[in-house]
Amino acid sequence: MDTKGSVLVIDDEHTILGILDEYLTERGYEVVTAGNGAQALEAIDQRGFDVALVDLKLPDQDGITLIESFKKKYPEMKCVVMTAFASIESTIEALRLNAFDYILKPFDLIKIGEVVDAAYNDSLLRDRSEEKFQELEDTKKLLKESSEDLQLKISKANENLAKASESIDRHVMRLKMLYQMGRDISTDEDWSDSLDRFLMALSNYLEADGTGLLLFSDFGRMLKTRTAYHIEEALIDSAVKILLGAHSRDLCPSEVFHLESCEKGKVTTCLAMKEPWEHTVIPLLYKGRWLGFLIVKKMYGSRRAYLNDYHFIHTIQTILTEEVANAVNISRLRNLKNFNETLLDNINSGVISTDSDGLIVFMNGRAHEMLGEVGGVYFQFNDLFANPFGSGGLFEHLALQEKKNMSIEGTLRVPDGGTIPVRLNTTIVDIDEYHGKTVVAIFDDLTEQKTMEEELRRADRLRSLGELSAGVAHEIRNPLTGIATTAQVLKEKLENEPEKAEYITVILDEIKRLDDIIRNLLIFARPLVAEPAEYSIGKVLEDAITLMKEKASERDVLLKLNVELEDDTCLVDGDQMKQVALNLIMNGIEACDQGGEILINVREAGEREKILVEFSDTGEGIKSDTADKLYNPFFTTRPEGTGLGLSITRKIIENHGGHIRHESVQGEGTRFYVEFPRRMTAAGKL
Repeated sequence: MDTKGSVLVIDDEHTILGILDEYLTERGYEVVTAGNGAQALEAIDQRGFDVALVDLKLPDQDGITLIESFKKKYPEMKCVVMTAFASIESTIEALRLNAFDYILKPFDLIKIGEVVDAAYNDSLLRDRSEEKFQELEDTKKLLKESSEDLQLKISKANENLAKASESIDRHVMRLKMLYQMGRDISTDEDWSDSLDRFLMALSNYLEADGTGLLLFSDFGRMLKTRTAYHIEEALIDSAVKILLGAHSRDLCPSEVFHLESCEKGKVTTCLAMKEPWEHTVIPLLYKGRWLGFLIVKKMYGSRRAYLNDYHFIHTIQTILTEEVANAVNISRLRNLKNFNETLLDNINSGVISTDSDGLIVFMNGRAHEMLGEVGGVYFQFNDLFANPFGSGGLFEHLALQEKKNMSIEGTLRVPDGGTIPVRLNTTIVDIDEYHGKTVVAIFDDLTEQKTMEEELRRADRLRSLGELSAGVAHEIRNPLTGIATTAQVLKEKLENEPEKAEYITVILDEIKRLDDIIRNLLIFARPLVAEPAEYSIGKVLEDAITLMKEKASERDVLLKLNVELEDDTCLVDGDQMKQVALNLIMNGIEACDQGGEILINVREAGEREKILVEFSDTGEGIKSDTADKLYNPFFTTRPEGTGLGLSITRKIIENHGGHIRHESVQGEGTRFYVEFPRRMTAAGKL
């Protein structure tokens, strides 16, 4: 077989050298092989070659440097890059050095043969162009003899130049597009616009009717359209079904293939097509993980027509696969970051972290809520949490402990000067020797827990006090009955001596007052047994107001009742609830020393099954130093008071499953809020 031309093959794998030597020799080429860059340079020093196949990764130097050396000595030699490690940088560098083509390993020999033939033919075309130019020079000398022949040759030469210029322009456009695509997708955080521009540019460059990008989601179970350019929705929907079905049956190859063949049970790659096709599918497969497919709608009349776009499409496949993989990873990281931030901001515990100096570098939403508006001020850990272990800062104490995790009760100092009791769980994170130790702390507000503990202690004290009061009241009542009886007899005997009988009347009045105190004491001491029945709360309050009208008139106090409910019927103990109203109205009258107004307002509480009764007066208000003692037994601000009214009131309300609270501004008045369910739930009653 006559030799076509000379080929230099450079690769560090001897097996590949042997195969390529044998195969290209059979195709009619004179083949010289080199196992490294030094051997290749030695061969180049001895002679020139038409085509050079250069591996990018050589043991003594990289292929790009070797190509630069070739080009300096033989600028017209065609260089074809071979590599198993494709990258955008190597692609751009190869194009910059005017490499003829770019082949990814592993490859098939047919593809290698076609690329070498194309390179050699391109070299022949260059030689022939030079011959034509030489003929043109010779023709100039014969211009006078054959003017028409000269014009024909000039025309042909211009045509060849135009084709060469068109080829150069096409390569420049390809380079610009690859560069722009890589830059846009790599740098644009929201890459939707970049993908749209890419598909439009790809369609224009390939002169395609349209393009579409399909990406997998839900760990490969869903295939959805990411973006499309000039492709009908029906075609996209059909492609999704076809490709998802082929993928589920493991039919999709890594090579570019024909869409319609997926439905036939055997997928045909475009290199193997023997008939025209319109829909080309470029698979995007990254490290064994399927990312999706790029669809190109363009009619290819033959395999040869496809080969004109093959190398460009192959490069696009490599670059787009890398960029889509990067974008997917970035998206997952962003979603994970958003999830963690959402989780931290919505848990009901404060979370903070520090740097190695104890400065707070992170606070979640709950921590900000507990600290209030901090206005961008940076806090030290020691500024927020007091050290319960003694002197020094808590941060330093934790950093010196061998245990990484600790759980303590402490106080959180808030910027307004107050404190909040908290349960503090800390973890010491030892990053490295340079960054040192940091603290991650999770803390919970113990205010409600402490309040409940105080309520339990109060209930225990009241129970003990009640037992003591019941015993004392019983022991006092027996002799008091004897005193009252004796005083009554003395009063009857002193009927005719009114001056002496007046002292007896005073004694009997005081005995009655003592008996009232003892009766209230017994009411407070013994359990309240409720007898629930259907009552109108408005009617109960009206009865209480009627009983207190005369007392209110004496103090020039106006009593008003406002019921906002259409149905104010409740299952309660009417007498006990009336006692609550009488106690609170009496307190209001006593507070309005120089006249005023008491308004009782009945409305629905925050929950429909509960009722809220508000008692507001315009009296003198409650002093701040007595507010915490208001419901304690025997605490009173009036000399004649027993201090049991509010204690009994609270006990009745809690026995009904409700609660009482108050607000007061000294000099402006007081509001008592009584909230209880429509059907009492205390003591298991419904």
